[in-house]
Amino acid sequence: MSKNRQLDLFVALIGDVPFRDEREAMSAPLVALSKNKRTRIEWEGPSGQRVLVTAPEEYGVATIWDYDVLLWAISQINEAVNAGLQVSPRVQFHPYNLLSAVGRDTGGKGYAELKAALHRLRATGVAYESPALEGKRRKLGAFNLLSAFQIEESDDGKAKGAWLELPAWLFEAVTKDRDVLAISPKYFDLTSGLDRFLYRLARRHVGKQAGWIFTFRDLHGRSGSSQSYGDFARDLRKAITRNALPEYSMREIEGANGPSLSINRDPDKIEWRQDRRYKL
Repeated sequence: MSKNRQLDLFVALIGDVPFRDEREAMSAPLVALSKNKRTRIEWEGPSGQRVLVTAPEEYGVATIWDYDVLLWAISQINEAVNAGLQVSPRVQFHPYNLLSAVGRDTGGKGYAELKAALHRLRATGVAYESPALEGKRRKLGAFNLLSAFQIEESDDGKAKGAWLELPAWLFEAVTKDRDVLAISPKYFDLTSGLDRFLYRLARRHVGKQAGWIFTFRDLHGRSGSSQSYGDFARDLRKAITRNALPEYSMREIEGANGPSLSINRDPDKIEWRQDRRYKL
């Protein structure tokens, strides 16, 4: 293999790698929170930003569980950059190692789900528009959640190897902007799409602050949920009762603009932070 070819391919690291997420992707509805097939998500943010997510009927929009693939890849690239290694948007890996890292079934069921996730990520397109604010120019553009992927299989359908290619926006956010945040490994234990959304939103906006408040209506829009507001509010109250988020606790409060969610750092739920690898 030539030197240039080697630089075109980054071989995934083996062993425990601290998980990271891309900051801006944590507060916009780029994926569906339900496994029910969707082909369109629209969102207009509080500052006038617009996002349109689409996918063909054959695949549907990627889900928040599919996004685990990108979290794994982001974390791999970030760890390699920290170690001073050469990196590339194209990551070579074995499906078993990816599935094991994010706590998925490593047998035939998990492998089939991984293949379906890769197809949905590749098929999901995002068009965005941000207004001119604070002297910045108006921006608009489009990207896919995954640029490309390939899996090699044996004659009996077993995985032999694979690679995936991160889109430029995501690769540059990790390698150049270093715009990533640590996330708890317990995130992958969350079985509710809404809980996963709320945790990522908390990590993005609360961070090391004492807390943050979102109105129920704001959360309904940010989530990209296809539910009616009433059904979403009902499920949000169930999530508050579960209080399952790593690192944070939630409670409902009555705000000036209707029911609101208060998310606060919880000292009793941040044991994972003792691992120095997860500190920025």
